[in-house]
Amino acid sequence: MANMGGYILAEVMLWLMYAILLLALIAVVASAVHSLSHRYDSIAASNRVPRKTIAWGVAGLTVLLLLVACLAGSSQPLLINGISYTDRFWLKATDGLIVSSLVLIVIAACFVVYGMSGINRKLKGK
Repeated sequence: MANMGGYILAEVMLWLMYAILLLALIAVVASAVHSLSHRYDSIAASNRVPRKTIAWGVAGLTVLLLLVACLAGSSQPLLINGISYTDRFWLKATDGLIVSSLVLIVIAACFVVYGMSGINRKLKGK
């Protein structure tokens, strides 16, 4: 374990990670396009819920959150295991992805708590 820098198959693992990232991005884009383009008028306005508008709003706000978080992310160099990471783009992108993930998790948790609370059912019951 004296030479920690000589990882076996490190390049193969990097290319595998790139391939998985590319497949994930393709799946996200395909899912968003399919979800937003295959909404029929009868389904889109059932129960007076504008589903297509909500879908576009969620997609747009998620992209906006990612963009703002990446632009506002820190670009301070990091020293990890004796290696200095100074690439401004990757530092900001990583920080932005971490922050936006945490924000989206908190938002999802708030909606789960709201849904479980029964407040909406109580208001409709009046």
